[in-house]
Amino acid sequence: MSKPLIRTYKNSIDLKRMQKLTQAIWSLESNYHIGDLAWQRYRHTGREDEWMTAIWEIGDKPVAWGWIKQPDNLMFQVDPNFPEVSKDVIEWFDKMTEANEQRVTVLETESHLISALEDSLFKPLKETSEVLMKISIESGPFPAYLPDEFKARHLKGKEDLTNRVSVQKAAFTSSRVTEESYRNVMNCYPYDPSLDWVIESPNGQFAAFCLIWFDEINKVGLLEPVGTDPIFWRMGLGSSVCKLALNALRDKGADTAIVVCTSPNTQEFYESMGFEPYAQTKSFHRLKNTNND
Repeated sequence: MSKPLIRTYKNSIDLKRMQKLTQAIWSLESNYHIGDLAWQRYRHTGREDEWMTAIWEIGDKPVAWGWIKQPDNLMFQVDPNFPEVSKDVIEWFDKMTEANEQRVTVLETESHLISALEDSLFKPLKETSEVLMKISIESGPFPAYLPDEFKARHLKGKEDLTNRVSVQKAAFTSSRVTEESYRNVMNCYPYDPSLDWVIESPNGQFAAFCLIWFDEINKVGLLEPVGTDPIFWRMGLGSSVCKLALNALRDKGADTAIVVCTSPNTQEFYESMGFEPYAQTKSFHRLKNTNND
């Protein structure tokens, strides 16, 4: 095999090339969906100085990408047909970062990445894993119930931008999403406003939301993000807005929907809708300037 050509991007990202690989190798054994990359790239503005990315290509085919979230965290994907490139990505990470502790999170099913990390003296971290869950869209349609005078719909477009950002910030108080960054989200692939659902209160305030990113090639949708304004908790709005978005995804021809759960409470919430766990993440670390004890 010819040596892959590496293209490194400082303070910028060739997102389409990264998504091309992510889409080509997607399965339930992969850690990333094309929607993950879009959301993480565009949900914030002004963070480009924290990033370093690289893509490994053979001819015009991307076979790996790495994304350093400064100063010490690496996201990466490698085509399982080219597992040897995994070590190239790890060596690039080591060369590009000055942090003493390096961290990487992969899916437990990505054996080619785990092998490369272990060979490179990365050791597992004892920290809470994220749980990935799935649901068959064929089990729908999904019934949703709204309180009196509450309405549900997908976004109309830029006219909903202010309200959409407001409910995002209400649901996640530490969110750095702004109107500028969400406008960027709305302009990127594969964002689809017909899969960006909200529930409106009687006074027109957005109370809950669910955005689904649809990979039409693999017929799988990713729920990211999902939330409810705390003043509307315990009204069933979170599950209802997800079910309505799932019905819209079903109309697009999807087979499967997936979601990443970061806590037991989140997992319980999705299980109540019929989602089932199928994998979890594993985190590794390495200390650069020690013997990795």
